[in-house]
Amino acid sequence: MDEKPTIKTAQQSQQFVQGYMAQQHNVEDVPTAPMPPQRPRKRRRHHPVLIALSIFLLFIVSGGGALAYVYYTRVHEPINQFIRPVSRDQNENSSSSTDYSGISGRAWNILLMGSDNDGKYNFPAMLTQVMMIVHVDPANNKVSMVSIPRDSWVWVPEVGGMHKVSQAFFLGASRSNAFEDGVRLARLTIEKDYGISIDRYGWVGLDGFAKVIDTLGGVDIDVTHPMVDDTYPDDVGKTANSDNPFNYKRLYIAPGPQHLSGHDALEYVRTRHADLIGDIGRTQRQQQVLQALKQKLTVKGIVENMPQLFKDLQGEVYTDLSEQEMLDFANFGRTLNAGSIQQITLGPGKGEQNYGEYSSVYDPATNSQQDVIIPDCTTIQPTINRVFNPPLFVSTCNVTGP
Repeated sequence: MDEKPTIKTAQQSQQFVQGYMAQQHNVEDVPTAPMPPQRPRKRRRHHPVLIALSIFLLFIVSGGGALAYVYYTRVHEPINQFIRPVSRDQNENSSSSTDYSGISGRAWNILLMGSDNDGKYNFPAMLTQVMMIVHVDPANNKVSMVSIPRDSWVWVPEVGGMHKVSQAFFLGASRSNAFEDGVRLARLTIEKDYGISIDRYGWVGLDGFAKVIDTLGGVDIDVTHPMVDDTYPDDVGKTANSDNPFNYKRLYIAPGPQHLSGHDALEYVRTRHADLIGDIGRTQRQQQVLQALKQKLTVKGIVENMPQLFKDLQGEVYTDLSEQEMLDFANFGRTLNAGSIQQITLGPGKGEQNYGEYSSVYDPATNSQQDVIIPDCTTIQPTINRVFNPPLFVSTCNVTGP
């Protein structure tokens, strides 16, 4: 692999964390202690890592025909830069697959992690802003995308104690300054707390999102209503100040048909204060951009831009899926339609979709109160049983530890 996230020494990482914390006065989720009081919920930063993860899925699952075609022409060598195996810890569930014999005949659980590498963090001091388990069931031609909110308050094995699930990767990576240890602890946390065996992982950074859209010539979007956000984080793009990545700016997006560049699309899917229907609208905007982007991921579009697309995603995507597995999942994606994909978020909701509640807890690791989501295993477990059909020897949902 030619490029990897910058790996710092233990002393450099500690200096970064100390410097990072010294810059902040109102940050809600800091990896280490001490930390000043967090800012109000309404100013929380949200990033479109879900979009970045979905780009990964479009290449691996939904873009089947194109990927299968170009694999034999221009993909074989450069695709190796994305493959980064992570050995399994002895404490991880033994039911997880490590041997490849084709994707048919069984279901697969792929843990996707999206990290915020927008300039505020340096590896390994990265939080996973998004954690999603993609359950691929070739036998029944279905895919389930189960998201775990980043603020979920869970037990993190090995390091011990309750933490936000977004910190699991950081806590693992910072122990040895190794990307692989971050993946390993995040994977173990999901397996132990939610009872879901993980077969493969995918890690996606944020920076490649805008680059990919620009390479493909932008996207066409119909903006349904004017969007104004007076507290949009000004931490990426031309106006960003690298010396103060916690600035804000006023964002305005006019209604009507728009041709969006990569940076414009990033702003469109990222803002959460400007939508008339709140966070649901943000989800709809993400899906809207994904549909527009998917139209660009044709055989012609991918073949013509393949070298630049690989350059855009270099250092932004890592996985332990093998080349053959990627190709097989891509071929499976050719038979998949939108109705075959279900999305579930294991967070607060209504009725049977209520998987937890908002709360505030004291976090001794950061010496501060934290806004968190307390997962409710009484409602999560039936959903896990329905979606994943776990074997009896796999542990059940228990997010509070031993």
